[in-house]
Amino acid sequence: MARPIRHLLHIGFWAPSMAFLRRCNEAGIQVHLLRHGSGPEQIPLPSNAITTDGGVLRWEEMNTPAGMERIVSFAQRVQADAICSDDEFTLYWLACHRDRFEPRCTVLASPAQAIARLMQKSEQTQLAREAGFSVLPSWLLHTRSDADSVPAGDFPLCLRPTHMNSVTPPFKAHRVESPAELHTFLSTLTWTSPLLAQPFCLGPNLVLHGVRSTSGNVLALECFRAYRKYKGFALSIERFAMPASLRDAAERFAHQANLHGPFHFDLLQSAQTGEIFFLEVNYRIGGTTPKVIRLGYDEPMLALEAFGLQPPHRPQSLRASRRVTGKRMLAGQIYHNLRQGPGELDFPQHSRLRIILSGLREFLTVPDAILSRKDLRGSLFYLKRGGRM
Repeated sequence: MARPIRHLLHIGFWAPSMAFLRRCNEAGIQVHLLRHGSGPEQIPLPSNAITTDGGVLRWEEMNTPAGMERIVSFAQRVQADAICSDDEFTLYWLACHRDRFEPRCTVLASPAQAIARLMQKSEQTQLAREAGFSVLPSWLLHTRSDADSVPAGDFPLCLRPTHMNSVTPPFKAHRVESPAELHTFLSTLTWTSPLLAQPFCLGPNLVLHGVRSTSGNVLALECFRAYRKYKGFALSIERFAMPASLRDAAERFAHQANLHGPFHFDLLQSAQTGEIFFLEVNYRIGGTTPKVIRLGYDEPMLALEAFGLQPPHRPQSLRASRRVTGKRMLAGQIYHNLRQGPGELDFPQHSRLRIILSGLREFLTVPDAILSRKDLRGSLFYLKRGGRM
């Protein structure tokens, strides 16, 4: 029996979550926001989809009893039927305190134990192998001396953190060409969780977006291809026919990890061999969420269904585009190539002129995932800020 949802409390805000909240608003749900950070207590609402701005939950309040009391109090004040976040640490914090909200207010998150396991990339990799994904040869670098364990024949490497916010200075991915370069790069870092080293593989990313219900049913699983990447990010995507073996592995992983609600796998397809490798899984809405919504995948409504929630009404069916991009980042790629040429994590690897021309053509012909005439306030926020708040 579905339970009505009329009020949704969202903790934190960044441009990709805007698409999720807009869709909820279209379904008649009032969206209430509690922002992260150290900004002003009150600001103009960042999107027309937001009903109430509850102010700033400051970083020093995170993971404290006082911070949790503030969230609980705000949830009660706005009569929230559900609470969610696009930040994995906040999501884990909410899941750990599920008893403070439920049954009155559903926490849209996997069980805390499942999240804690998946926070470690090494655990994700192990689960991926067990589920049947192909995984690149991997080395965990706990200290600088662990760099000597990587065979010279496996360079160049791609380094990635295994835990968010565990590396200073932070980075998403970094390519190193040789053992000497690896030692030099590691000498510039400090890290609290091991770094993951794998052979560098050039190719498009595949993103598998899925939703699994609290009763264990996979409600949806669809595949998308990032045919254009910038600095390792999926810049432009399109739908992609999912091999049956990939679907089977993804469903096994979701069941073994006990995922609830929306999730997405980030995979890498070798441009040379076509083989598809597991990179990571995210157990929340993420950076590609607005893009897949624009391609017709109704992740917000599926997420509510996964937790047994029914909005006041069903919004109109999504109008699917053939391709979608992020024009703010696309402009950044064009500008970067005008000044410096293509980056080592970009795909495809073409000449500077070809990348600029194809980027300009894409800017003019491919729709943006977040820009919307129905939400000019949100569109301006995206163009101005782009990042979190």
